[in-house]
Amino acid sequence: MSTVNKDITRQWVSMPGGSCDLRVGKGAIDAMGSILKGSVGKPRVCALASDATASAEVREQVRRQLTDAGFRVSEVTVPTGVSARTLAAVEQLAAELAAAKVTADDLICAIGGGDALSLCSFVSASWCGGTPLVHVPCDLLSAVEVGTVPWGIDIAGQPQMLSVRLGAKYVICDLNVVKAEPDAPESLTARALMATAAICDSEAAVQHLWDRAELLVDGDVEILRDQMAETAKSRGHIISSTSIATRQSAAFGQTFANAVARLVGPDVPRGLLLAEAVRFQSRIAAATGILKVDEVLTFDELLDLLALDPVSCDVDPDALVEALKAERFLRSNRFILCLPRGIGRVRPASVDDDVLHEHVEAWCASRAAL
Repeated sequence: MSTVNKDITRQWVSMPGGSCDLRVGKGAIDAMGSILKGSVGKPRVCALASDATASAEVREQVRRQLTDAGFRVSEVTVPTGVSARTLAAVEQLAAELAAAKVTADDLICAIGGGDALSLCSFVSASWCGGTPLVHVPCDLLSAVEVGTVPWGIDIAGQPQMLSVRLGAKYVICDLNVVKAEPDAPESLTARALMATAAICDSEAAVQHLWDRAELLVDGDVEILRDQMAETAKSRGHIISSTSIATRQSAAFGQTFANAVARLVGPDVPRGLLLAEAVRFQSRIAAATGILKVDEVLTFDELLDLLALDPVSCDVDPDALVEALKAERFLRSNRFILCLPRGIGRVRPASVDDDVLHEHVEAWCASRAAL
């Protein structure tokens, strides 16, 4: 269910074991107190965890909303960037929660970037068996991705090996705080995530994104607000499905994007690599006869409308195949990719080595020629 109140859109998002109440729009923080007052019965303690990306003004604004709701606020500082997603950071945050005497009947409120929000998601899911969590994202990527699918904890030198399926109970995305320059790398990634979520979800989701694409690229704030709510709904529908295959489609594009990123480095925006993954995997699906060519062209046009242009790069095909397998075998004993069988039907599938090599060589040749 989605409702709009002046500048704020409210969206209930299905989540494993419950739901998430998303509020997105200008001034969303100003309504936090009234929203959270009844969130945990009688308000008592709230641990307010923030990283360096949260300005002093935003922290004070959120703190006042929490105290107005009746919470005794205990402020906690958490690391910024990938150092937040470590066991050391988990242990430190847990110690802070213990010192503040936070229980399962209390609240954790996290302000900051995706790494800090993901840390708080990981800890809140297990603290006292599960403690309600509020996200206040400070950037667009965190707002679009982390509330529903938190990033995992890095361990043993490997990325995101420990993860939880539970996201936040509330996401308060204030577009006065979250700045979204249309050409910024995080905006490209957000639009790519909007595309993959819509393709995995339904024809209606794709049509809504298609209709909004040009205005999203132009930076229309109202369109961005409504599409963020739509994308959260799509992602929630996917990750809360009773079908394991459907839930696995939440990772659509991630394997290919991660593998290429290993070879081209950090200068290529992740959003463009995710778009390349959609192009690459849809062509494999068409070659194996499970996707119509017309739908491949539909995906291409949608990505073009979202200004997610093909990447110019020089990648060795054998190195890319090796990187793809390394990425998959890190978490599974089988080499599978999420392949679209149609809009709303993205499913894991085995890919024959010959087919994989053929398409990798074609992709590398085409991108080197750009």
